Amino acid sequence: MILRSLFLQFLLFLTLSKVTNGQANDFASQLGYADSLLKVEKYLEAYIEAERLKLFDTSGRFGFESNMISGYALRATGRYSEAKVAFEMAAVAGKNRDESISAEQEILRLLILERKFKKFDDRIAVLEKVFPDKKSAFLHWKGWRFAFEGNWQEAKHHFELSDSSGFLTALCDSAEERSLSLTKGLLLSVLIPGAGQAYAGEYINAALSLGWVAFGVYLVVDALKAERFFDALIEANFVLFRFYRGNISNTIDYINRRNLEIKNENLRFLQFNYRGLKP
Repeated sequence: MILRSLFLQFLLFLTLSKVTNGQANDFASQLGYADSLLKVEKYLEAYIEAERLKLFDTSGRFGFESNMISGYALRATGRYSEAKVAFEMAAVAGKNRDESISAEQEILRLLILERKFKKFDDRIAVLEKVFPDKKSAFLHWKGWRFAFEGNWQEAKHHFELSDSSGFLTALCDSAEERSLSLTKGLLLSVLIPGAGQAYAGEYINAALSLGWVAFGVYLVVDALKAERFFDALIEANFVLFRFYRGNISNTIDYINRRNLEIKNENLRFLQFNYRGLKP
C-alpha cells in the first residue's frame, strides 16, 4: 500500500509539472498575442488580452509585461489615469531595476502629457535618489516637462545637460526668440497705452485703446479747466482709468495667447518630426 501510494504521488507530481509548464507556455503565447495586437494599434483588444492574462497568471510571472501592455493601450486611447495605475503596477512587478525604471519613465511621460508638473517634480525627485545612475534620462524628461510648460530656457538647459539631440536645443532657441516678453509688453502698455497690444500683434485693438485713453484724458482735462471737478472724477474713473486698465489687461491676455500658440506649434512640430524619446 505504501509503495502504491508513493507511486500515485509521483504520477501526480509529473502531471502537475506538465500542467504548470503548459500554463506557462499558454501565458507566453497569450502575451505574444496581446503584444501583436498592440503593435497593429488594436488597443482595446490588446488591453482585453493583457487583462485576461493578468487574471489567470496567478503566479505573477508575466505581471510586468501584461501591465505594460495595458498601460500602453490605455495611454493610446487617452485614458491616462488608468494607464498610470497600470504602469505603477508594472513598476512593482518588475523583475529587475531596468524593468522598474522603464515603467517609471512611462509614468513621467503621462504626467507631462497631463501637464501635472508638480506631481512630475515630486516623483522625479524621488526617482533621482533611487536611481542615481539614470540622471541623464531624468534630465531629458525634465527638458520635456519645461517644454510643455513653455519655459524654453529651462527646457534647453536640461536638454543640454542630458546630451539630448541638438535638434531639441535648436528648437528651444527658436521658440525663445519667437516668444513675447510679458515684462516688455506690460512696460510698453504702462508708458504708452496700446503699445503693448501692438507688440503682441493686435494693431487694431492697440489703436482703439490709445484712442479711448486719449479721449478720456481730453474729457478729464476739459472738466478740470471748467472747474467741473465732480465730472472730472467720474470721467477719470469710468473712461480714462477704465480703458487704461483694460489696455494693460488686454496686453497680458494677448501675450499669453500668442505664447501659447507658439508653444503648441512647436509641440506639434516635435510630435511629427522628432524621432527620439518624447512624451
